[in-house]
Amino acid sequence: MLLEELLQQPGFIYEINGKYYFLGKWICKECTEVDATDSVAMYQMCRKQQEEQETNMYFQKIRAHSDFALEIPYNPAKIKSDMEAILTALSDETTAALSAQLENFKEDLAKYCG
Repeated sequence: MLLEELLQQPGFIYEINGKYYFLGKWICKECTEVDATDSVAMYQMCRKQQEEQETNMYFQKIRAHSDFALEIPYNPAKIKSDMEAILTALSDETTAALSAQLENFKEDLAKYCG
């Protein structure tokens, strides 16, 4: 299940229907920071072009943005319910696109941080 998978991963920024969200085990909120959203676009472009060094750089930037966006105190019940609300509203096509982004994230997490 997508919700459970996201709740097991560290925070990352995902594009959903033209908006960006910090999603992960410690975070669920919209991302409106231009530098962060630009990093996502560059990460996706570099990854598609198989530019490993640049992909890694933008991957690390997105991870840093995600860590700095964490809110204290940590509220796992709120994070889960907020994430459920986002995921429940998605079309099948958008859910598939988010799942693909999550798979890319997991591959790159293992490659660049494993």
